[in-house]
Amino acid sequence: MIKIVELTKENEEKYLDKIVRLEQISLEAMKQEGREDQLFDTGREGISEYVHSENNSVFVAVDEKGDVEATTYITQGQKPFTYNDITKYFKYGENYKKYVKQKYPNEQEYKKDLRKIYIIKIQAFEYAKQRILQEYNKKNNKNQTTLYEYLKSEIEQNGYHEKSELREKLNKYMAEYIQENYDSTIQNKYEMFYWITLDDLEKEFGKKQCKESDQIQDYEQFMTDEKEYADLIHKGSLKIYESPEFEEEKYYTANTANSVEIDTYLTNPHNRSLGIARIIVYEGIKKHILEHFKNPKNQEIFLCSTLHRDNLSSKYVSEFFGLTDSLYVNRRQGRDREVHICKINREEAIEYLTNMYNKLAVLYNYNPDGKVIKDSVTLKVLQEQLEYEEKEKVRLIRAKTIDGKLKGINHKFIPQKERKISKLKKQISHIQSQKELQK
Repeated sequence: MIKIVELTKENEEKYLDKIVRLEQISLEAMKQEGREDQLFDTGREGISEYVHSENNSVFVAVDEKGDVEATTYITQGQKPFTYNDITKYFKYGENYKKYVKQKYPNEQEYKKDLRKIYIIKIQAFEYAKQRILQEYNKKNNKNQTTLYEYLKSEIEQNGYHEKSELREKLNKYMAEYIQENYDSTIQNKYEMFYWITLDDLEKEFGKKQCKESDQIQDYEQFMTDEKEYADLIHKGSLKIYESPEFEEEKYYTANTANSVEIDTYLTNPHNRSLGIARIIVYEGIKKHILEHFKNPKNQEIFLCSTLHRDNLSSKYVSEFFGLTDSLYVNRRQGRDREVHICKINREEAIEYLTNMYNKLAVLYNYNPDGKVIKDSVTLKVLQEQLEYEEKEKVRLIRAKTIDGKLKGINHKFIPQKERKISKLKKQISHIQSQKELQK
């Protein structure tokens, strides 16, 4: 019998080492499969930080012996544009720029904020730069005045990838500067204009007007900082490979405060229990959804995840919870990955959680409340799942021959889909037969 437990400050010592062990087992299994770069270990200290933070959660699935068979980390309220901020991918590009521009009553007001926020952003960079240099010089007994040496070392060590220490610190301290020095209006505009570059300003104003702006106290220093910032951003540029097949605008209001990321979930690769990943993720997002909507001002919440395209198990878990809209991206010279998202309005939240509970009860026999599931509900769940599995089987067969990005991993999933389809059809047939007998 599996028990779901949320880690707290009081009980974490009972589970931390067991979770670390699970991470190590999972990493070793992925390494043997040639997928070692699909998981970063969080480590004991990182997991404990999640437990002690106000916004993040750690859940475990524990067996009768007290061993941890699965775990999940759910994050919310991260610093904007840092590693765990998935929403930034959906607020990028020409369509988003047009959306921002349309929020203003006239072009003059738009340009006013465009220039103002860009200058504030470079000031935030200067603050972050000084914080980082102070730490870097002290640690390395240096006297650097720019971040270029630090950047070079990061590129050599890790390619300035998505968890680059420099990249994380830069965005963290910039966000810290904005949050400590400006109200929510400027904070929101900082996020709106984050991707704006000096080239964008010059297209709007012309180079001469940018240089003569009375908002810039020291233009030469400003331009020195701007160039350094631009170089760092260029090294970690964001690329979106495929055009979205969904309405982008509904995600433009997502931010780190109103978004929950399914950060990580792990199951014991040597003893997988059917549905256990979905069960612990459900308990995690349920907690965050209910907490979020306790505040009457909160009208929407977004669920997010990021995964490698060839990791179909993660794709299926994300899509189980409705995260069916996705982008295929490359960022910070890291591996290409899919970022998934869905939106839940306040008035839809309880219905959403009820539907997820019903799906878990019907498909995985997870029913801790002892809820009576009607045959009509069971039939609906089974039919919807059958439709999903059949569509996915078709997609995998097609991908097997035309999509090299899946790298052959779909071979083991096609027979799995066939078995699921057969099982679902039998379950549906049984319920329908029972209903016929009851007539």
